[in-house]
Amino acid sequence: MDGDQAILDRMRAAEPAETRTASPVDDAWRGPWMELGSIQRFEWNRFELPVTSLPPALDGLRILHLSDIHLKSAWHPALDELIRRVQHDPPDLLLVTGDFVEDKFDGRAAVPIVERLVHGLRSRFGIYAITGNHDGDFIAARVARWGVRVLPAGTSVRIDVRGEQVDLIGLAGLTRQDLEVQDVFDLPPREVGQSRVPCIVLSHYPDALPRIQRAGVVPDLFFAGHTHGGQVCLPGRIPILRHDTLPRRYCSGVHRLGDSWLVVSRGMGYSSYAIRVFCPAEVVEVVVKAEG
Repeated sequence: MDGDQAILDRMRAAEPAETRTASPVDDAWRGPWMELGSIQRFEWNRFELPVTSLPPALDGLRILHLSDIHLKSAWHPALDELIRRVQHDPPDLLLVTGDFVEDKFDGRAAVPIVERLVHGLRSRFGIYAITGNHDGDFIAARVARWGVRVLPAGTSVRIDVRGEQVDLIGLAGLTRQDLEVQDVFDLPPREVGQSRVPCIVLSHYPDALPRIQRAGVVPDLFFAGHTHGGQVCLPGRIPILRHDTLPRRYCSGVHRLGDSWLVVSRGMGYSSYAIRVFCPAEVVEVVVKAEG
């Protein structure tokens, strides 16, 4: 763990602001400062992120990131708008980083709601997901049946996108400790002919990034959730509780950590208490750009 601490210490060290955090390219979809009960509105935050040695065919690749929907037995009105937008203009890839349901022990009441949502989603090159600490095999098996490719913990898959290839790695698991005992990731070579294969990680926990970087896995993009951005924040969206070991500023948003982009979603739902304060629900759209 000493190596992990050294990574965290470097992250806390002073750096130029522009190397740490990315800002949305527009703010046309700003969410409410408070929500009670069902989620009525959300933010749609779009980021353009440069990736080194990106194959030309992947320039402009659109990735939609959903996380922490925490569905119960009722439908959130905001999901209607999400489905409308996705069906109107499907992304190239749609990635879900866990917690489809709220009830950790019995998710049966949420199954019809999850099914309705999944059947409404669209993506040109597939929908990929991992499970979170509220999900289990019960939910994973069903979303897989409805067309979502669920990545088991510590596994990778190479997919074809726009005539090129992309590596996806899944870091699912009920607890962070699951990552401690995973074998070294059996990644295929990062080079195919003369083209570099971009690497994308789906993790429920943001603080898994420095740990896999230490193990030699340095993804181009690392998508995570779990924190809900704090869910209840102080003005300025400062989280009170972050449910993660990374510094507080990494509780949400897009940040550059070493050679990886860390993308942490505030999620689309609630956990424990049906309230959001200064922390609106969020959908993240990433547009991958060739660096330079």
